[in-house]
Amino acid sequence: MMDVLNVVNLVLTVGGIVGGLLAYRGGMARTANEIQERVIAALESELTGMRARLEDMKAENTRLSLIIDTICVALRRRGIAVSIDGDMVSISDDRGASTTTRIQEEQVL
Repeated sequence: MMDVLNVVNLVLTVGGIVGGLLAYRGGMARTANEIQERVIAALESELTGMRARLEDMKAENTRLSLIIDTICVALRRRGIAVSIDGDMVSISDDRGASTTTRIQEEQVL
């Protein structure tokens, strides 16, 4: 009789340990999936925000280009020619004076 109880006790103990390990593993997998879903949602939200900022920057770039073109036309009417080629700006006037300057980016600290 004692042998049967010992065997039953051993089987229940081993079953409890195995069940506990499986439950722990399942809980870890579920937690990992939840974290992964949260990270994906956060990254998608950030990507949407970055796309909106990119569109805003494109619109601002277009607006600034139009302003520069308007200034160049106004200066040309006064006899000053301004040409922009990449990061080089050349300015010349009717008297033949000419200046070429490289645009330097301002360093932000």
